[in-house]
Amino acid sequence: MTTLKQRFGAWLIPRLPVNPWVFQGFRRELNAVLVRLANRLHPGRLAQKRALRRRSDVLVNIGCGPFGVEGWINFDLFAAPGVTMRVDCRYPLPLADGAAKGIHVEHYFEHLEPDVERPRFLAECRRCLMPGGILRIIVPDVRKYVEAYLADGWAALNALGWEGRGARMEALNHVLIQAGEHYGGFDAEYLQQTLERAGFADVRQVEW
Repeated sequence: MTTLKQRFGAWLIPRLPVNPWVFQGFRRELNAVLVRLANRLHPGRLAQKRALRRRSDVLVNIGCGPFGVEGWINFDLFAAPGVTMRVDCRYPLPLADGAAKGIHVEHYFEHLEPDVERPRFLAECRRCLMPGGILRIIVPDVRKYVEAYLADGWAALNALGWEGRGARMEALNHVLIQAGEHYGGFDAEYLQQTLERAGFADVRQVEW
């Protein structure tokens, strides 16, 4: 069920004299700026940051959306049930050095710009992880989608959750671009190289 705000946005955005992807990107960036300002200036947010920086041996869920996990520190830019604190995770996290025994990043990493944001994010994850800590990154595996696209019919794509609609190229474009939110795709080799360049060792691919 859509909210009144969502219905108004669906009506308004096509009527704006700007590219819809540009408008959506501007809206996200404006929201991110407001979150960063609140985290710098609001007394309650400052107290929350101090409390988080005192914690150690924690599990962290970055870009959790509405899927915050009980017992974890759950960060997301947007407010949702289970979010511990609203944070623009492209910038320094409110955690002490070596405080995390595990960091979980699910369907967030592909939203980071590759030349500046990804290296900065990975450096921040390394800062926050304790020696021997684990960073788990989950991204759409473009190799699987390409193989499914090249297969005949819809069965292979449907097995990946696309549910057979439109042209099969739409499924591939969704994984690679997602309405301008993704900066291309990953396979295991590219993700491993990205992590090793950032200084991570013992990089392994595991099944879902």
